[in-house]
Amino acid sequence: MRKPTLRFRLIRGFLFIIIPLALFLYYENYYAMKVVRKEVSSSTSQVLSIHIMQIDETLENITHYLLKQIVTPASESDYLAMETLPESNGDYTLAKLKIHAELTAGSSAFENLHSFFAYSAGKKDFIFSRSSYTDTTNVKLMLEQYLKEQGQDLDGRWQVLFYGQESYLVRILQANSDVCIGAAILLEDLISPLRGLDYGDQWEAILLDSSGQPLTRTAMPKETMSALNLKLLDNPQAFQVFENPADSKKYLLVRSPFQQAPISLAAMISEKSLLQQLPFFQRVIYLIPIGLLISFYLYSNSLRKMLFGPLSALTAGMRRVMKGELEIGVKDAQTEELSFLIHTFNHMVSQISHLKINVYEEMLKVQQSEFKRLQAQINPHFYLNSLNVINSLSTLGENELINKMTGHLADYFRFITRSHRDTVTIEEELQHIRNYLEIQSLRFPEKLTYRIELQEELRQVTILPLTIQPFVENSIIHGMEEGIPFHIDIAVDGKAANPGCFQVLIRDNGRGFEPETLARFNRHEFGDGTGSHMGIWNVIERMRMAFGGRAEVSFINAVPKGAIVRLIIPEGEALHETEDKSC
Repeated sequence: MRKPTLRFRLIRGFLFIIIPLALFLYYENYYAMKVVRKEVSSSTSQVLSIHIMQIDETLENITHYLLKQIVTPASESDYLAMETLPESNGDYTLAKLKIHAELTAGSSAFENLHSFFAYSAGKKDFIFSRSSYTDTTNVKLMLEQYLKEQGQDLDGRWQVLFYGQESYLVRILQANSDVCIGAAILLEDLISPLRGLDYGDQWEAILLDSSGQPLTRTAMPKETMSALNLKLLDNPQAFQVFENPADSKKYLLVRSPFQQAPISLAAMISEKSLLQQLPFFQRVIYLIPIGLLISFYLYSNSLRKMLFGPLSALTAGMRRVMKGELEIGVKDAQTEELSFLIHTFNHMVSQISHLKINVYEEMLKVQQSEFKRLQAQINPHFYLNSLNVINSLSTLGENELINKMTGHLADYFRFITRSHRDTVTIEEELQHIRNYLEIQSLRFPEKLTYRIELQEELRQVTILPLTIQPFVENSIIHGMEEGIPFHIDIAVDGKAANPGCFQVLIRDNGRGFEPETLARFNRHEFGDGTGSHMGIWNVIERMRMAFGGRAEVSFINAVPKGAIVRLIIPEGEALHETEDKSC
C-alpha cells in the first residue's frame, strides 16, 4: 500500500487546524473562560515551579557544600580537633577560626542562606558563619533545644524548626561522633523574592508545611486561611478555583511542593485580574477563520514552489541512486535549508561513486580504541588513604616508614603512568601488586599478610596491564573482616589444561563470596562497568577483546572460609584471536 505524500499530510494537517477553529466559534463563553483559566493556571503554576526549582537547587547545593565540608581532609581534621582537643588548647581555637572562615566564605555563595553553623555536643560550642550577635541568638537557642531533644538521632534531612514567630528551614549533618554541621534558612527570606512577582493587587504567596499550616506571615484573614487549608486537603491539585469566604470572590489557587524540603508553596491570585482580557480575544477569534483561509491559499502556493518541487526532484534522485545510477545531479532549490540538503546529497553521491571502505580495518580501529578506553578506566582507589597514612606517620615521626611508604607509592604510580602499554611482563605486574600490598600493609599493620609465587619460566611472559591487580584489590576491599588477620596468596604457574596457557590463583582467608554474588560472577554478570565491581568487569572485557573465548575467569569459595579467583590466560597471544580454541 502506497504511503500518503507529504503534500497530502500538510494539507490535511492544515485543515485539521481550520475545522476545529471554525467549530470553536459556536461554543459558549464559558468554554473560553475555562480554557483561558486552565492555560493561565498552568502558566502560573510553571512560573512558580521554576522559582521552586531554583530554591530546590539552592537547597541541594547547600547540602553538597555541607557534605564537601565533612569529607574534605582539611575540614575533617579541623572538626576532629574540635572534637578531641580541650577548649583551652590553642589548636582548638585555631581550628574554630578556620571552620568559621570556611563557613563564612561558603555562605557568600547562597543568597537566601541565614547562616552555616558547626556545633560540638560535648563542649556545647557553636560556630556561626554570621558574626552578628542579634542574627545568631535566636538560631542558637532554637538549635540548642532541637539538638537536645534529638541527641544523636539526626536524620540529615531538611527540617522546619520554629522560634517565636519565625520559621526556619534547617539541615544538620554529623561530621563526626561529637561535631555536627548544618545550615539554617529563614523562611521569610526564602519567599520574599516570590512576593515580588506581578500578579495584580489581590494575590498572596505563602509557604505551607505538610499538613497545610502556614509557615510564613500572611495578610489573609484567619477565616480565609482555614477555608484554604480545607480546600487543599480535600483536593490537593496543582491548581484549582477557590472561593474566598471573606469577600465571596473567586481566586485561582496554585500549590507546588518542594523536592528538597517538607514544605510547599501556595499562591492565591484573583481570577478577575487573570480573565480581564477575555472579551478582546472573543472578538478576535471570529476573524481567525477568514485569515486562515487567505493564509491557506498563499501557504499552499508557497509550499509548492519552495518545498514540494525540490523535494520531488530530490526523491526522484534518491530512487535513481537506489537503482545504482550514481552519475546524477539534483537541481538547486530556492531555500537555504533545502539548498544545503541538495548540495549534501549531490556531494554524498559523488563520494559514494569514488570511495572504497575497508570494513575490517575500521572495525579493528574501533575495537582497539575501545580497548584503550577500557584500559584507561582503571585508576587506583586508595590515593587518599595512602596520603592519610603518610600524614599519620609524619605526625608520629616514623620517618623510616614514611620512606618505605613513599617508595612503594612512587613505584605504584610509575606503573600506573605506564599502563597505557599494550602488554607488561608477569614479573612487572606482580611487582606492581607487591607495591600495592606493601602500601596496604602499612595501612593495616599486623593485620594484612601476603605471599606471591611465580614460576621461573613465566617471569617474562606478557599479559595485559592491570589484569591481576583488580582482583587482589577487590579481595582486600570486600574480603577483609574487622579485627581478623587477613592473608592473601597469589600463585602464577603453568598448570592450566592447555600447554599454551597459564593460570593465576588468588586466594584469601576473608569472608568469601555471598552465594548470590558468587552465582552472578560465575555467570559473568558484573553490571555495566560503572558500579562497585568496575575493575573486575574491566579486566574481563579487555581479555574478551584480546583473547576472544580463550581466556577464562572462575570464582569459588574456599574451605573453611575465604575466596578463590582462578584466571586462565593464553601465553603471548595477539589481540582478537579466534574463539575456536579453548584453554
